Amino acid sequence: MSNYGEFSMKKSYMDTDNIISEGIFDRILNAIRRSKLKKDKKIQSKLSGLNKDVSELEKLFNQKFKELDPKHKPIKLDKYKISDFL
Repeated sequence: MSNYGEFSMKKSYMDTDNIISEGIFDRILNAIRRSKLKKDKKIQSKLSGLNKDVSELEKLFNQKFKELDPKHKPIKLDKYKISDFL
């Protein structure tokens, strides 16, 4: 007898069901969407405006904190990126 019947079926990572369930297609689609959104001038403009507003808010907070406590360390707020919203 041959030994071929004794081998058990191993789980293949290249099985199409596994690839879909691991989200490979979702990752590819998200990368395409992000690249298109990064090039969108209207979105870039609004994001730039949001970051300017955050910067102004940061300055106001730091002024008020400085008035209340001259030894207070200034805060630094993060700027937003497109990836923060996706």
